[in-house]
Amino acid sequence: MDAIIIGAGPSGIAMAHSLKHKLGFQNFTIYEKLDGVGGTWRTNTYPGCGCDIPTHLYSFSFNLNPNWSKELCDQPEILQYMESTVNKFNLRPHMQFGTSCLGAKWNTKSEKWEVHLQDLTGKKFTKEASIFISAVGGISEPRDVKFPGIEKFQGKMFHTARWDHTYNYEGKRMAVIGNGCSAAQVVPSVVRKVKNITQFARSPQWYHERPNREFSTFEKLCFRFLPFWQRYHRLQLFRTSDSLVDTYMPGKRAEAKRVAAEENARKYIYQTAPKKYHDFIVPDFPLGCKRRIFDPNYLEALHEENLSLVNEGIKEIDETGITSEGGTHEDFDVIVLATGFQVTNFLTPMKIIGSNGQALADQWKEDKGAQAYLGTYVHNFPNFAILFGPNTFPAHNSVLFACEVQVEYIAKTLFTPLMNNRASVIEVKREAENSFTSGIHTLLNGSVFSAGCSNWYINSEGKNSASWPGYASSFWRATWSPRFEDFKLEGGSKLWFPRSMVRSTLATVLSRYGLMLLLGVGLVWRERLVQTVIGGF
Repeated sequence: MDAIIIGAGPSGIAMAHSLKHKLGFQNFTIYEKLDGVGGTWRTNTYPGCGCDIPTHLYSFSFNLNPNWSKELCDQPEILQYMESTVNKFNLRPHMQFGTSCLGAKWNTKSEKWEVHLQDLTGKKFTKEASIFISAVGGISEPRDVKFPGIEKFQGKMFHTARWDHTYNYEGKRMAVIGNGCSAAQVVPSVVRKVKNITQFARSPQWYHERPNREFSTFEKLCFRFLPFWQRYHRLQLFRTSDSLVDTYMPGKRAEAKRVAAEENARKYIYQTAPKKYHDFIVPDFPLGCKRRIFDPNYLEALHEENLSLVNEGIKEIDETGITSEGGTHEDFDVIVLATGFQVTNFLTPMKIIGSNGQALADQWKEDKGAQAYLGTYVHNFPNFAILFGPNTFPAHNSVLFACEVQVEYIAKTLFTPLMNNRASVIEVKREAENSFTSGIHTLLNGSVFSAGCSNWYINSEGKNSASWPGYASSFWRATWSPRFEDFKLEGGSKLWFPRSMVRSTLATVLSRYGLMLLLGVGLVWRERLVQTVIGGF
């Protein structure tokens, strides 16, 4: 039995740790297209890039970091944390970098996945594995924008996730297209370095105050040496973040909380942003319809004299610059595309072909969008699991928490049964997948996610394939106890149960706590033996 994992970002790292250090499973390889680990934190290196979730919460539960510099850390510090985690748990030997996955196909006869790969030289090759895991994440492929005339522009143009650090933008005329989280971080970071900057923001956003103080040396010492203090701090952050879900759901109680939160945000925007933008900078859609932005000094940056905020879309781009929908043309030296990612186009650009010979993209097209049982398993695709899959995105909580929840679920429902020879092929039943998906969308009906604004949750068919409709803690509860009646299990041995007992016992004995217990028992037994021998004389 072996496994192939695609992606060495946070979810791939979490999967590798669970396999190696919890299941004792070593026969796996992670293929990563980049030159190192980190995923989105290696790809996104634009000025101001950072986390909008408290970093003590945006951490692996198995590797808490007492030395975070501040509440919301920046990209370099988070990437270093990812690197150190991989080194600490000796996961790097399982990783192969500079290798892209082109796709995979299930071979029914061999009960193996044939995974098609390509290295940096362009050489293509195929590897086989019993288990195939996608850990590519949702913030990896930039959204493909096609403004009229975009190919004509003679200046520099790049997406925030493909920031060209060889280009010196200081003193240049810069355009920023988009006004999501990335744009809100880029603009205040570059505004005082460029000659002038024009931001094209077609729709408004809900902005909230973003305290981001640095931790003192005393606090870091407490996190490191006071038992459970850091975990208690992390729990409080989790509960606070999870409580924000109340404002997103339907019902009078949720609406009252949402209205109060909107009023606080509205006051903050009016107090912080220039008055000339007040007539269009506050949304008329409910809070949460777009991902809320905790302001990284963006609203203060709007006061800079060399910055213009244009609440219009793009009519066309020509050789020298941009013409807005209002007909105003402006010349630029560089255009920055802060236009988001292909979040709902899961697994792009891989072509995954299942047991019935159909590509997963085609199957999802028939379903009018991506769907998966508990965001993880898809019928017709045996021994295959998706991390950070459809409808697993927490409303405003740590993505790492959701990924770790999925990792443990995959370990319970796929790896452990195959390791115990309970089955050789495991596939979710179509009825179970459809029933789960139907339940998800029933809960999402009436939520702010479907309030009519343009957001990345909703695909072109109007289906929300991204959001988890509730608390992050409810996702953990939903995955805690697997329902094997929702799966088709083929092959395996009738003796799987005693085998699982032996494996479980050995795992307990060989664990850190098991070894400590054995050591304690051994010391007690030795002392009694010595007393018995002495008493005999």
